Amino acid sequence: MNKVIFIGALIIANFLMTTAFAYSNSNDPVLIKINEREVTVSEFEYVYTKNNLNPQVMDPKSMEEYLELFVNFNLKVYEAIELGLDTQPSFMDELAGYREQLARPYLTDQDVTQQLLDEAFERMQYDVRASHILISLDEHASSEDTLAAWNKAKELRNRVLQGEDFAELAVEYSDDSSAEGMPATANRPAMRGNKGDLGYFSVLDMVYPFETATYNLDIGEVSMPVRTRYGYHLIKLTDRLPAMGNARVAHIMVNIPQDASDEEKQQAREKINEIAERVEQGESFDELAKRFSDDNASGQRGGELPPFTSNRMVPEFIEAIHNLSKEDVSQPVKSQYGWHLIKLFEKEMPEREEAVADLQNRISRDSRAQLSQKVVIERIKEENNFIEHPENLDVFFDNVDNTIFEGNWEPSVVEGNQEVLFTIADKTFTQQDFAAYLDKSQTMRTPEAITNYVKTMYHSFRDNALIEHEKKRLPEKYPEFRQIMREYHDGILLFELTDQKVWSRAMEDSTGLKEFFESNIEDYMWGDRFDAAIYTFDSQRAARSGRRDIRRAERRGTPHEELMSNFNQDSQLEVSAEKGVFEVDQKPVLQKISKEDGITSIIEHDNNFVVIYVNEFLPASPKKLNQIRGLVIADYQNYLEEKWVEELREKYEFYVNKQALEKLKK
Repeated sequence: MNKVIFIGALIIANFLMTTAFAYSNSNDPVLIKINEREVTVSEFEYVYTKNNLNPQVMDPKSMEEYLELFVNFNLKVYEAIELGLDTQPSFMDELAGYREQLARPYLTDQDVTQQLLDEAFERMQYDVRASHILISLDEHASSEDTLAAWNKAKELRNRVLQGEDFAELAVEYSDDSSAEGMPATANRPAMRGNKGDLGYFSVLDMVYPFETATYNLDIGEVSMPVRTRYGYHLIKLTDRLPAMGNARVAHIMVNIPQDASDEEKQQAREKINEIAERVEQGESFDELAKRFSDDNASGQRGGELPPFTSNRMVPEFIEAIHNLSKEDVSQPVKSQYGWHLIKLFEKEMPEREEAVADLQNRISRDSRAQLSQKVVIERIKEENNFIEHPENLDVFFDNVDNTIFEGNWEPSVVEGNQEVLFTIADKTFTQQDFAAYLDKSQTMRTPEAITNYVKTMYHSFRDNALIEHEKKRLPEKYPEFRQIMREYHDGILLFELTDQKVWSRAMEDSTGLKEFFESNIEDYMWGDRFDAAIYTFDSQRAARSGRRDIRRAERRGTPHEELMSNFNQDSQLEVSAEKGVFEVDQKPVLQKISKEDGITSIIEHDNNFVVIYVNEFLPASPKKLNQIRGLVIADYQNYLEEKWVEELREKYEFYVNKQALEKLKK
């Protein structure tokens, strides 16, 4: 039994219901009471209505039938609570994980999220190619260092605008080591420099500020310095193409070594041209790749490469593929690795529905999701009378030093400072609270300006406190959240206890399973069966001829499979056959024959003509446990659950408010 499926079946379609029930008040009487566990009318109505709106979850049942199921359900959950399963760390961790997932949609602004989704889908329609120059800068650098990096980037931009080559400046000044390349070492081969060229990419391939700046440029335009967590970037857009999507290609490569001579380069060019001519003359691309490609891995597969997107391949490939149709082969294409012939199998863009689902998932894990959360944080502040005292942060600027970057800072240096930093509703957060947060968060890391570090950590502390405050209020603000969390809570408990009492027990209790099987043997009987081969002909004439062949084959001991190969010489539909052990109820034609071994006469059945060769008649008999173990286990599980419910109904006193039920029915 899969726990996710089991619990999902309990909560599926909850979001179809948006009714706000009045819980635990005079207008919502208790319907079921098991000791101190109470279930109100509205909670039962919620579950009953939900499942009747969704017949794929459960078959529609009467309210009384649902009530019986609901009582059983709550008795099982109550038993789990009585056994203390809800206090086990594994349960609490799992429930907390579900709660965290369920809370996410409530902690983002849906309008901002939709705008981000629309923006991402629009950008997804294009692949862009860009180069950059990086002036690296720590994410929390001082204002002096930040200004210096900005000025350096701005100066380089001015030099580009005055006519200097972007690529040459990237090699000389970019802090991205890929621009210049790296020589070979004992552990890795040499890496050719890309002169700042990042190749093609699409939405969510780069950090959000870099992506946004790139998509807003015109081809050939150089951006103002763009700040990301890596530093400042100058970005030059060099191309924009309709999106390629996911591509499948094959290629034939002629390698050009990094230190190749002019003669070697010329030989490589001549070789690729010769291969291209042979492709044009109709020779197999697959065979030519196997024989001549210097890419040994793909060459063995006829040149076929794993599927890729634009950011996973050298830009020359993407440009060539853009101009190809299915099954086309490119002209020779030169990349930093050598020459290529490229054959396109397909370019596939996902349908909108599939694309949007993927984008939603990726955006939720991307830094741009913080934009949505910032809107929520401002709303939380407004709703909870948030008051901040930033002046009380000054004590940390004087008492936090570089030991915090070694994980050795002592929070005791601010001990006794109890001034309030901020208030959320009626809860205050003091300097001591923040000191504890700093202490818990400190670790070995690169030092930075203390002022910047403290401010960054304070903002994180404050925003986390606001989000946690909102999380605690979700059950109060959103009845459907409270209901789903209760279903998660009860569902996990029910799964764990049912596994112990029913599912695993039925699998592991071999003695009990055997006793159950033997006590109910009448439910596991074979009917009358025939071990036989059944031949069905489309005409009486074919049946007569076939019956003679079957008789001769039986006398000679010819196998059934060999006999079948002699039939259907003129038509594949002339005769069909099946061989095995068949119950009479399974094959109605068997009701028309005797129980004797051997070949039957021709039998007219369902507008066809049937000849049966009977190896043996098998009278009704009990099935063996090892033949139907899965079926018996399923039945044993049902039996165990029925007995368990009977025990629970005897063990606990429970009350059903019949008057409230009748009122609900009306």
